[in-house]
Amino acid sequence: MGPRNFSQELEAMIHSKRIPNALIFVADGSETVLKTSLEFAKKILLSNEIDPVIQNKIIKDINALSYPDLHIVFPIPISNNKKKDIYDFHYKDWSSMAIEYDFQVSMPKWKESSDYGNKQPIINIDSIRSLIKKLSISPFYSNYRIIIFWMAEKMNEEASNMLLKTIEEPGYKTVFILLTNDMRRLLPTIISRCQIINYDQTKRNNSILKNKEFESLFRELMRSAYQSNKNSKSLAELVNWSRRIGKMDKQDAQDFFKYSIEVLRQAYLKNIEINELVSFTPSTEFNFAAFSKFITENNIEGLSSGFENAIYESSRNVKLSMIATDIAFKTTKLIHGG
Repeated sequence: MGPRNFSQELEAMIHSKRIPNALIFVADGSETVLKTSLEFAKKILLSNEIDPVIQNKIIKDINALSYPDLHIVFPIPISNNKKKDIYDFHYKDWSSMAIEYDFQVSMPKWKESSDYGNKQPIINIDSIRSLIKKLSISPFYSNYRIIIFWMAEKMNEEASNMLLKTIEEPGYKTVFILLTNDMRRLLPTIISRCQIINYDQTKRNNSILKNKEFESLFRELMRSAYQSNKNSKSLAELVNWSRRIGKMDKQDAQDFFKYSIEVLRQAYLKNIEINELVSFTPSTEFNFAAFSKFITENNIEGLSSGFENAIYESSRNVKLSMIATDIAFKTTKLIHGG
């Protein structure tokens, strides 16, 4: 859907008074999604307020990004200084930047406005801890509390797991809004607990998924891993598969590992029936629909982590055959534990 329909869907939520406690807005690179999200937050926070004086105060404070029942979490540079390594420390700079650009913001604009240097910005676990501490206090003015995560895909794994627990047990009338340019980088279990709305109907070209050779390699690994507890031949096939990976060019192997992570996430999304986000279509005899039933909340992170670790280890010049062997046997264990 385009931005106009996006706004209409949000309006419908407010009028229905059925606002989900967790939403994902897939921005696809749009700089205006934060502005639209703030308008949405404003309408939620005003929905139960009839006093015009208080209404004006709410509007004024939100426009100044100083309303106490609105929290915005964003990526920060990590300095190994505990006092600085929370979003609160950077909030004045970030909010000034957002206001200066009329809430049409991007990561380059944020980097230009701050002393990032070459550091990669992340949303870390200390920022989530700080947020949770704030949420333990009752709302100041409104019945609702709104938490917006700008560039949510920058959240690291530790922070994601802590946020997941908070989303699973939200406070009364607490609404989480995750803004992301790349939902594939969000924790799948977080995705499964959110209502997803595409800000722009322009879809990414998932060219990474269109590789017949990678699909065959992935299918062979998963088939042998699944059958390994039934016959010894499959164990020999896993060894041969590892040798084939070991003979690949390093860059090709890393591309295959990235491909595998994406197919696993696509399978998990299909399993939990978020079909509007499933774009993978097999080009071989790979029975993706049947395979997806084995990718569950219990094994998706372990399986994905295996390939993520493979990318890291290969960048450190660990032998690809050793990396592949580790993947093969860990996959064998996890595929039966879903």
